[in-house]
Amino acid sequence: MGPYQINEDGKSLKENSNSWNKFASVVYIESPAGVGYSYSTDGNITTSDDLAAEENYEGIKQFFEKFPSFRNRSTFIMGESYGGVYIPTLTTKIIENQKDFPINLNGMAIGNGYLSEKLRREVFPEFLYNHGFIDELSWKILKLSCCKGCIDTCDTTLNPQCFDILPKEISFNPYDIYGKCDSQTSIDLKEAILNYNFMLTPRLFKKSLNEESYTPCLNDADINSYMNLPDVRKALNIPEKLKKWGVCNDAMFYTYQRQYEDMTSFFKKVLKAKVPILLYYGDTDFVCNFIMGSKFAAQLDLPYLEQPKSWIVNGQMAGFKTVYDGLIFTTIRGAGHMAPQLKAPETAHAIKQFVSNQPI
Repeated sequence: MGPYQINEDGKSLKENSNSWNKFASVVYIESPAGVGYSYSTDGNITTSDDLAAEENYEGIKQFFEKFPSFRNRSTFIMGESYGGVYIPTLTTKIIENQKDFPINLNGMAIGNGYLSEKLRREVFPEFLYNHGFIDELSWKILKLSCCKGCIDTCDTTLNPQCFDILPKEISFNPYDIYGKCDSQTSIDLKEAILNYNFMLTPRLFKKSLNEESYTPCLNDADINSYMNLPDVRKALNIPEKLKKWGVCNDAMFYTYQRQYEDMTSFFKKVLKAKVPILLYYGDTDFVCNFIMGSKFAAQLDLPYLEQPKSWIVNGQMAGFKTVYDGLIFTTIRGAGHMAPQLKAPETAHAIKQFVSNQPI
Protein backbone atom coordinates (compact mmCIF):
# COMPACT_ATOMS: atom_id res chain seq x y z
CA MET A 1 0.00 0.00 0.00
CA GLY A 2 3.03 2.25 -0.06
CA PRO A 3 3.85 4.92 -2.67
CA TYR A 4 6.30 2.64 -4.50
CA GLN A 5 6.75 -1.05 -5.24
CA ILE A 6 10.01 -2.91 -5.78
CA ASN A 7 10.76 -4.26 -9.24
CA GLU A 8 11.82 -7.86 -9.73
CA ASP A 9 15.44 -6.82 -10.21
CA GLY A 10 15.56 -5.88 -6.52
CA LYS A 11 17.31 -2.63 -7.40
CA SER A 12 14.66 -0.21 -8.66
CA LEU A 13 11.17 1.05 -7.85
CA LYS A 14 7.90 1.67 -9.67
CA GLU A 15 5.01 3.88 -8.66
CA ASN A 16 2.06 2.23 -6.94
CA SER A 17 -1.20 3.43 -8.47
CA ASN A 18 -3.14 2.07 -5.47
CA SER A 19 -1.05 3.76 -2.80
CA TRP A 20 -2.88 4.69 0.38
CA ASN A 21 -0.91 7.92 0.68
CA LYS A 22 -2.99 9.26 -2.22
CA PHE A 23 -5.77 9.84 0.33
CA ALA A 24 -3.98 9.84 3.72
CA SER A 25 -0.66 10.49 5.44
CA VAL A 26 0.67 7.06 6.37
CA VAL A 27 3.15 6.40 9.20
CA TYR A 28 4.58 2.89 9.62
CA ILE A 29 5.82 1.49 12.94
CA GLU A 30 8.11 -1.53 12.85
CA SER A 31 6.99 -3.43 15.90
CA PRO A 32 8.07 -4.97 18.17
CA ALA A 33 11.63 -3.67 18.40
CA GLY A 34 13.93 -6.05 16.54
CA VAL A 35 11.89 -6.52 13.37
CA GLY A 36 12.80 -4.88 10.07
CA TYR A 37 15.29 -2.08 10.63
CA SER A 38 14.16 -1.47 14.22
CA TYR A 39 16.42 -2.33 17.13
CA SER A 40 16.92 -2.05 20.87
CA THR A 41 19.75 0.18 22.05
CA ASP A 42 20.76 -2.34 24.75
CA GLY A 43 20.31 -5.32 22.42
CA ASN A 44 17.42 -6.81 24.40
CA ILE A 45 14.55 -7.67 22.03
CA THR A 46 12.56 -9.79 24.48
CA THR A 47 8.99 -8.55 24.34
CA SER A 48 5.30 -9.31 24.93
CA ASP A 49 1.90 -8.07 23.77
CA ASP A 50 1.67 -5.58 26.64
CA LEU A 51 5.20 -4.29 26.10
CA ALA A 52 4.60 -3.93 22.36
CA ALA A 53 1.49 -1.84 23.10
CA GLU A 54 3.44 0.36 25.55
CA GLU A 55 6.25 0.95 23.06
CA ASN A 56 3.91 1.61 20.15
CA TYR A 57 1.94 4.11 22.22
CA GLU A 58 5.17 5.86 23.22
CA GLY A 59 6.17 5.95 19.56
CA ILE A 60 2.89 7.60 18.57
CA LYS A 61 3.22 10.22 21.30
CA GLN A 62 6.78 11.04 20.26
CA PHE A 63 5.70 11.31 16.62
CA PHE A 64 3.01 13.87 17.46
CA GLU A 65 5.41 15.79 19.69
CA LYS A 66 7.98 15.93 16.90
CA PHE A 67 5.40 16.74 14.20
CA PRO A 68 2.73 18.78 16.01
CA SER A 69 1.07 19.88 12.75
CA PHE A 70 -0.40 16.36 12.51
CA ARG A 71 -1.74 16.39 16.08
CA ASN A 72 -5.28 17.51 15.29
CA ARG A 73 -5.76 15.44 12.15
CA SER A 74 -7.99 12.38 12.15
CA THR A 75 -5.96 9.40 13.33
CA PHE A 76 -6.64 5.78 12.38
CA ILE A 77 -4.74 2.84 13.90
CA MET A 78 -4.33 -0.05 11.44
CA GLY A 79 -2.56 -3.39 11.22
CA GLU A 80 -2.65 -6.87 9.75
CA SER A 81 -2.50 -10.50 10.92
CA TYR A 82 -1.13 -10.47 14.51
CA GLY A 83 -2.14 -6.83 14.30
CA GLY A 84 -5.41 -8.37 15.54
CA VAL A 85 -3.65 -8.22 18.91
CA TYR A 86 -1.34 -5.23 18.41
CA ILE A 87 -4.03 -2.84 17.14
CA PRO A 88 -6.80 -3.30 19.77
CA THR A 89 -4.27 -3.20 22.63
CA LEU A 90 -2.71 -0.01 21.24
CA THR A 91 -6.06 1.62 20.46
CA THR A 92 -7.30 0.84 23.98
CA LYS A 93 -4.18 2.42 25.45
CA ILE A 94 -4.83 5.59 23.43
CA ILE A 95 -8.44 5.68 24.68
CA GLU A 96 -7.44 5.14 28.32
CA ASN A 97 -4.93 8.01 28.18
CA GLN A 98 -6.93 10.60 26.23
CA LYS A 99 -7.08 13.00 29.19
CA ASP A 100 -3.29 13.00 29.57
CA PHE A 101 -2.45 12.96 25.86
CA PRO A 102 -5.44 13.76 23.58
CA ILE A 103 -5.34 12.16 20.11
CA ASN A 104 -8.00 12.74 17.46
CA LEU A 105 -8.77 9.03 17.23
CA ASN A 106 -11.30 8.28 14.48
CA GLY A 107 -11.06 4.55 13.90
CA MET A 108 -9.14 1.30 13.87
CA ALA A 109 -8.88 -1.21 11.03
CA ILE A 110 -7.50 -4.75 10.97
CA GLY A 111 -6.81 -6.92 7.94
CA ASN A 112 -7.06 -10.71 8.27
CA GLY A 113 -6.56 -10.31 12.00
CA TYR A 114 -5.87 -12.97 14.62
CA LEU A 115 -8.73 -12.26 17.04
CA SER A 116 -9.62 -15.51 18.83
CA GLU A 117 -7.57 -18.67 19.28
CA LYS A 118 -10.70 -20.73 20.03
CA LEU A 119 -12.50 -19.56 16.89
CA ARG A 120 -9.34 -19.96 14.81
CA ARG A 121 -9.19 -23.65 15.66
CA GLU A 122 -12.94 -24.23 15.40
CA VAL A 123 -13.34 -22.94 11.85
CA PHE A 124 -10.41 -24.70 10.13
CA PRO A 125 -12.44 -27.79 9.10
CA GLU A 126 -15.31 -25.60 7.85
CA PHE A 127 -12.93 -23.42 5.85
CA LEU A 128 -11.25 -26.43 4.24
CA TYR A 129 -14.58 -28.06 3.40
CA ASN A 130 -16.05 -24.87 1.92
CA HIS A 131 -12.98 -24.46 -0.29
CA GLY A 132 -13.01 -28.03 -1.60
CA PHE A 133 -10.15 -29.52 0.43
CA ILE A 134 -12.34 -32.02 2.33
CA ASP A 135 -14.54 -34.40 0.33
CA GLU A 136 -18.26 -34.85 1.03
CA LEU A 137 -17.98 -38.30 2.59
CA SER A 138 -15.21 -37.23 4.99
CA TRP A 139 -17.21 -34.13 5.91
CA LYS A 140 -20.28 -36.24 6.75
CA ILE A 141 -18.19 -38.59 8.86
CA LEU A 142 -16.53 -35.59 10.55
CA LYS A 143 -19.88 -34.06 11.45
CA LEU A 144 -21.33 -37.31 12.75
CA SER A 145 -18.40 -38.73 14.71
CA CYS A 146 -16.34 -35.74 15.72
CA CYS A 147 -17.25 -33.61 18.75
CA LYS A 148 -20.57 -35.42 19.27
CA GLY A 149 -22.01 -34.04 16.05
CA CYS A 150 -21.60 -30.36 16.97
CA ILE A 151 -18.72 -29.51 14.67
CA ASP A 152 -19.91 -25.94 13.99
CA THR A 153 -19.30 -24.91 17.60
CA CYS A 154 -16.64 -27.40 18.56
CA ASP A 155 -12.91 -27.13 19.09
CA THR A 156 -11.84 -30.10 17.00
CA THR A 157 -8.34 -29.99 18.48
CA LEU A 158 -9.71 -31.39 21.74
CA ASN A 159 -10.73 -34.63 20.03
CA PRO A 160 -7.89 -36.67 18.47
CA GLN A 161 -10.49 -38.57 16.42
CA CYS A 162 -11.05 -35.44 14.36
CA PHE A 163 -7.49 -35.51 13.04
CA ASP A 164 -7.89 -39.10 11.87
CA ILE A 165 -10.58 -37.87 9.46
CA LEU A 166 -8.94 -34.65 8.25
CA PRO A 167 -6.22 -34.75 5.56
CA LYS A 168 -2.77 -35.34 7.04
CA GLU A 169 -0.94 -32.95 4.74
CA ILE A 170 -1.98 -30.26 2.29
CA SER A 171 0.20 -28.65 -0.37
CA PHE A 172 -0.91 -25.07 -0.94
CA ASN A 173 0.07 -21.51 -0.23
CA PRO A 174 -1.32 -20.98 3.30
CA TYR A 175 -1.49 -17.23 2.76
CA ASP A 176 -3.44 -17.55 -0.51
CA ILE A 177 -4.87 -21.02 -1.12
CA TYR A 178 -5.53 -20.41 -4.83
CA GLY A 179 -2.24 -18.60 -5.43
CA LYS A 180 1.01 -20.11 -6.62
CA CYS A 181 3.69 -21.37 -4.24
CA ASP A 182 7.43 -20.80 -4.73
CA SER A 183 8.33 -23.38 -2.04
CA GLN A 184 8.48 -27.11 -2.56
CA THR A 185 6.76 -28.01 0.69
CA SER A 186 3.57 -29.35 2.25
CA ILE A 187 1.71 -28.33 5.39
CA ASP A 188 1.21 -30.67 8.32
CA LEU A 189 -2.45 -29.88 8.97
CA LYS A 190 -2.41 -31.04 12.60
CA GLU A 191 0.56 -28.83 13.44
CA ALA A 192 -0.97 -25.91 11.55
CA ILE A 193 -4.19 -26.17 13.59
CA LEU A 194 -2.65 -26.89 16.98
CA ASN A 195 0.32 -24.55 16.75
CA TYR A 196 -0.47 -20.96 15.81
CA ASN A 197 3.25 -20.27 15.53
CA PHE A 198 3.49 -22.69 12.61
CA MET A 199 2.34 -20.02 10.16
CA LEU A 200 3.31 -16.73 11.67
CA THR A 201 6.79 -17.20 13.11
CA PRO A 202 9.93 -17.97 11.12
CA ARG A 203 10.21 -21.46 9.66
CA LEU A 204 12.84 -22.32 7.09
CA PHE A 205 11.56 -23.01 3.59
CA LYS A 206 13.67 -23.80 0.54
CA LYS A 207 12.74 -21.74 -2.48
CA SER A 208 12.65 -22.64 -6.15
CA LEU A 209 15.30 -19.93 -6.61
CA ASN A 210 17.80 -21.95 -4.53
CA GLU A 211 17.64 -19.53 -1.63
CA GLU A 212 16.33 -19.72 1.90
CA SER A 213 13.21 -17.96 3.12
CA TYR A 214 11.25 -17.73 6.32
CA THR A 215 7.88 -17.13 4.68
CA PRO A 216 5.95 -20.10 3.27
CA CYS A 217 5.53 -19.97 -0.51
CA LEU A 218 6.44 -16.31 -0.89
CA ASN A 219 9.32 -15.15 -3.09
CA ASP A 220 10.88 -12.29 -1.15
CA ALA A 221 14.14 -12.11 -3.12
CA ASP A 222 13.36 -8.67 -4.58
CA ILE A 223 12.55 -6.94 -1.29
CA ASN A 224 15.44 -8.64 0.54
CA SER A 225 17.81 -7.39 -2.14
CA TYR A 226 16.47 -3.82 -2.24
CA MET A 227 16.25 -3.27 1.52
CA ASN A 228 19.89 -4.28 1.93
CA LEU A 229 21.34 -2.08 -0.82
CA PRO A 230 24.01 0.19 0.73
CA ASP A 231 22.49 3.31 -0.88
CA VAL A 232 19.01 2.45 0.48
CA ARG A 233 20.30 1.88 4.01
CA LYS A 234 22.26 5.14 3.84
CA ALA A 235 19.24 7.10 2.60
CA LEU A 236 17.16 5.73 5.48
CA ASN A 237 19.88 6.52 8.05
CA ILE A 238 20.21 2.88 9.09
CA PRO A 239 23.13 2.37 11.52
CA GLU A 240 26.00 0.40 10.01
CA LYS A 241 26.05 -1.95 13.00
CA LEU A 242 22.49 -3.07 12.29
CA LYS A 243 22.13 -6.58 10.94
CA LYS A 244 20.88 -7.48 7.50
CA TRP A 245 17.22 -6.65 6.87
CA GLY A 246 14.91 -9.66 6.54
CA VAL A 247 11.19 -10.37 6.10
CA CYS A 248 11.16 -12.21 9.44
CA ASN A 249 13.49 -12.13 12.44
CA ASP A 250 13.99 -15.52 14.09
CA ALA A 251 15.92 -13.93 16.97
CA MET A 252 12.77 -12.36 18.42
CA PHE A 253 11.63 -13.78 21.77
CA TYR A 254 8.11 -13.32 23.07
CA THR A 255 7.87 -13.57 26.85
CA TYR A 256 4.22 -14.59 26.62
CA GLN A 257 3.31 -16.05 23.26
CA ARG A 258 -0.42 -15.56 22.73
CA GLN A 259 -0.71 -13.42 25.86
CA TYR A 260 -4.23 -12.62 24.71
CA GLU A 261 -6.13 -15.49 23.07
CA ASP A 262 -9.33 -13.51 22.61
CA MET A 263 -9.66 -9.79 21.85
CA THR A 264 -13.35 -9.36 22.72
CA SER A 265 -12.74 -7.30 25.86
CA PHE A 266 -10.51 -4.85 23.95
CA PHE A 267 -13.06 -4.52 21.14
CA LYS A 268 -15.79 -3.71 23.65
CA LYS A 269 -13.64 -0.93 25.14
CA VAL A 270 -13.07 0.53 21.67
CA LEU A 271 -16.77 0.27 20.81
CA LYS A 272 -17.75 1.86 24.12
CA ALA A 273 -15.52 4.81 23.26
CA LYS A 274 -17.45 5.18 19.97
CA VAL A 275 -14.36 4.54 17.85
CA PRO A 276 -15.41 2.99 14.48
CA ILE A 277 -13.93 -0.40 13.57
CA LEU A 278 -13.25 -2.00 10.18
CA LEU A 279 -12.43 -5.71 9.88
CA TYR A 280 -11.47 -6.78 6.36
CA TYR A 281 -10.50 -10.31 5.35
CA GLY A 282 -9.13 -11.68 2.11
CA ASP A 283 -11.33 -14.75 1.63
CA THR A 284 -8.63 -17.13 0.32
CA ASP A 285 -6.40 -16.87 3.41
CA PHE A 286 -5.97 -20.07 5.43
CA VAL A 287 -3.81 -18.60 8.21
CA CYS A 288 -6.33 -16.11 9.66
CA ASN A 289 -9.44 -16.90 7.67
CA PHE A 290 -12.58 -14.87 7.12
CA ILE A 291 -14.89 -17.34 8.90
CA MET A 292 -13.05 -16.67 12.16
CA GLY A 293 -13.38 -12.92 11.55
CA SER A 294 -17.06 -13.17 10.67
CA LYS A 295 -17.91 -15.24 13.74
CA PHE A 296 -15.85 -12.96 15.98
CA ALA A 297 -17.76 -9.91 14.72
CA ALA A 298 -21.11 -11.67 15.16
CA GLN A 299 -20.42 -12.73 18.75
CA LEU A 300 -19.98 -9.08 19.75
CA ASP A 301 -23.82 -8.93 19.55
CA LEU A 302 -23.95 -5.53 17.89
CA PRO A 303 -27.19 -4.31 16.24
CA TYR A 304 -27.36 -4.50 12.44
CA LEU A 305 -27.32 -1.13 10.69
CA GLU A 306 -27.41 -2.57 7.19
CA GLN A 307 -28.32 -5.97 5.82
CA PRO A 308 -25.34 -7.98 4.52
CA LYS A 309 -24.65 -7.31 0.85
CA SER A 310 -21.92 -7.19 -1.78
CA TRP A 311 -19.95 -4.06 -2.71
CA ILE A 312 -18.56 -3.03 -6.08
CA VAL A 313 -15.19 -1.73 -7.34
CA ASN A 314 -14.56 -1.07 -11.04
CA GLY A 315 -17.88 -2.66 -11.92
CA GLN A 316 -17.06 -5.98 -10.22
CA MET A 317 -18.08 -7.51 -6.91
CA ALA A 318 -15.21 -6.77 -4.53
CA GLY A 319 -16.46 -8.49 -1.40
CA PHE A 320 -19.35 -9.06 0.97
CA LYS A 321 -19.96 -6.65 3.85
CA THR A 322 -21.95 -6.65 7.06
CA VAL A 323 -22.50 -3.29 8.77
CA TYR A 324 -23.03 -3.35 12.54
CA ASP A 325 -23.47 -0.45 14.92
CA GLY A 326 -19.84 0.67 15.31
CA LEU A 327 -18.23 -2.06 13.21
CA ILE A 328 -17.97 -3.04 9.54
CA PHE A 329 -16.98 -6.57 8.61
CA THR A 330 -16.11 -7.23 4.98
CA THR A 331 -14.42 -9.80 2.81
CA ILE A 332 -12.05 -8.93 -0.02
CA ARG A 333 -13.01 -11.35 -2.79
CA GLY A 334 -10.13 -13.41 -4.12
CA ALA A 335 -7.53 -11.91 -1.76
CA GLY A 336 -5.32 -13.89 0.58
CA HIS A 337 -3.64 -12.94 3.84
CA MET A 338 -2.01 -9.79 2.41
CA ALA A 339 -5.14 -8.27 0.88
CA PRO A 340 -3.55 -4.86 0.08
CA GLN A 341 -0.94 -6.66 -2.02
CA LEU A 342 -3.14 -9.26 -3.71
CA LYS A 343 -6.24 -7.11 -4.34
CA ALA A 344 -4.83 -3.59 -4.19
CA PRO A 345 -7.65 -1.57 -5.86
CA GLU A 346 -10.38 -3.23 -3.80
CA THR A 347 -8.54 -2.93 -0.47
CA ALA A 348 -7.51 0.68 -1.15
CA HIS A 349 -11.16 1.51 -1.91
CA ALA A 350 -12.33 -0.02 1.37
CA ILE A 351 -9.70 1.85 3.39
CA LYS A 352 -10.34 5.16 1.61
CA GLN A 353 -14.08 4.92 2.25
CA PHE A 354 -13.48 4.02 5.90
CA VAL A 355 -11.15 6.92 6.66
CA SER A 356 -13.50 9.26 4.77
CA ASN A 357 -16.47 8.05 6.83
CA GLN A 358 -18.22 6.91 3.66
CA PRO A 359 -19.99 3.59 2.92
CA ILE A 360 -17.79 0.85 1.48
